[in-house]
Amino acid sequence: MNFWRPVSVLAAYGSVLLVGCCCQRSIAQTFSDVTDTAIAGLGGGEAAWTDFDNDGFVDLHVDGAVWKNNGGANFGRVTLEGSELEGSGIWGDYNNDGWADYYSYSGRKLYRNEGESHPASKFTEVSLADAEFPETQNGRGASWADHDNDGDLDLYQGGYETWPSAYYPDTTLRNNGDETFSVTWSQSPDTIVTPGRPRPARGVTSADFDRDGDIDVYVSNYRLEPNGLYVNDGSGQFSDQGAKLGVAGEPEGSFPFGHTVGSAWGDLDNDGELDLFVGNFRHGWGDGSQDHAKFLRNLGPQQEHRFELMNELDGDDWQESYASPVLGDYDNDGDLDLFFTTVYGGDFPRLYRNDGNWIFTNQTHNAGLGELKSTYQAAFADYDNDGDLDLVTSGKLFENTGNGNHWVKLKLVGDGQNISRDAVGAQARISMGDQTLTRQVEAGTGEGNQNDPILHFGLGSHTGPVDLEILWPGGATQRVTGVAVDQLHTIPYAPGEPSAK
Repeated sequence: MNFWRPVSVLAAYGSVLLVGCCCQRSIAQTFSDVTDTAIAGLGGGEAAWTDFDNDGFVDLHVDGAVWKNNGGANFGRVTLEGSELEGSGIWGDYNNDGWADYYSYSGRKLYRNEGESHPASKFTEVSLADAEFPETQNGRGASWADHDNDGDLDLYQGGYETWPSAYYPDTTLRNNGDETFSVTWSQSPDTIVTPGRPRPARGVTSADFDRDGDIDVYVSNYRLEPNGLYVNDGSGQFSDQGAKLGVAGEPEGSFPFGHTVGSAWGDLDNDGELDLFVGNFRHGWGDGSQDHAKFLRNLGPQQEHRFELMNELDGDDWQESYASPVLGDYDNDGDLDLFFTTVYGGDFPRLYRNDGNWIFTNQTHNAGLGELKSTYQAAFADYDNDGDLDLVTSGKLFENTGNGNHWVKLKLVGDGQNISRDAVGAQARISMGDQTLTRQVEAGTGEGNQNDPILHFGLGSHTGPVDLEILWPGGATQRVTGVAVDQLHTIPYAPGEPSAK
């Protein structure tokens, strides 16, 4: 196991070249449970990865605890000076100082990372009182993104419920750039099945799925309510176009739509468009009309970025209590695979290998992930910097033992003026023959989890340099050529031309 690989910094841009196809059927791949030796005492709550201390190794937050990565060998729980980071949440550099801050969506609290201004790890709670935050007492997810393209991160907070009588609105908060936030929208009662209350949100995840330069938000709603795809008009104003674009769920039958817990964006067919996996919890009773968990294909600009159903987890693949999904190329063969948790006893999380052509094969036991406990926790990161994705789930850390496939990793960095320093919402693409591999920097996936913000591309047997095209928030594009494989590259914002709207 290699703990470190060479790092390059790339800022040049030029033409994009096509190179040979990377994809191949992967050889045997397993995960090894290293919890006892690497991170003993890890909790089972939602997980959020980031390098909070900027030492080049990704750290982890779970259940209010910050775990510092000690050079890829193991983790130590950090005793913080100042505020403890309570609850479940997500990382984002809201003040563009180069240090990851923390937002607790379960507690509706923001913590500023004091970074190099303090000799020890210190976080300070930042008041959100000026935002007149609605009473969202049970938040299960949120997402950072620059909604209005002003260079700093805004926030979408999901509102869930306190069963059976209290329901809480979703809320958007604008970053004013001066350590304050303002509420720009609060959800009105808009339910379909049970009128008179807001739709109960679970997971929240953002992406510029239509590649128009602004960030859109997908909200997974529970209680057989339609999911929301909030399309951004470019100024931070959103309209729900989930039904129009085919991602709200199916309205037919006595039990319409689904109990969606979490969803995940990712280019599942390597055509350069971000597709969507919708993670539906589905009971076995009723008339069979509740939505299954499903794979939805983005049809691209020719079809106004509508989505079509490609596959469902039904038949032998159905489990009642599917919950939080996460996408990542665990076998480095070039396409995104699916790990999907469950939360009822008798159901078990599963790993599905992407075999291309929208075929996903259950590899749970073959990969060493059989019989895991019920959990909402699922997030990928390369914690040991050896080029393959490791997994945290069910209160355990699994090291990826790897194979011979090649890879490249990218750290995208904004300028803190036009683009947030942590580049949330930026997309990178690698053209490989007739395929285009796509990854995005995201802050929130599944139900309340967060992957490593370092972009990871598996390249299969491809050994030569690759060329990148980066789409930054706001629509600027940047081309970087001759990127060496099997390395991490840091790429600062240096746009070449605006993208077509």
